[in-house]
Amino acid sequence: MDKPPAPFEHIADLVAGDESIDQAVALTQALTAIPELQKWLREQRQHVVRTLHERDGMSYTDMAPQLGVKPERVSGIARGHSRSPKKGSAE
Repeated sequence: MDKPPAPFEHIADLVAGDESIDQAVALTQALTAIPELQKWLREQRQHVVRTLHERDGMSYTDMAPQLGVKPERVSGIARGHSRSPKKGSAE
């Protein structure tokens, strides 16, 4: 893979120019922050789904095909449920 997926193309700047220890440090920091980024992205998605549902009256059924999931999953997203178990959880 030559560059990151579309939503993250801007982080390709971390490897711009000649290879250096600073690049390795920046990449390590980015990798370490992935769980925090995932948490933030989930929270933002939950907020958007809830807003579309509550403010705009958009149904989970209408959102589901656009998100590529079933309506039940959209409902779970709105409630903050994750498909992956949290650390230390016995799910």
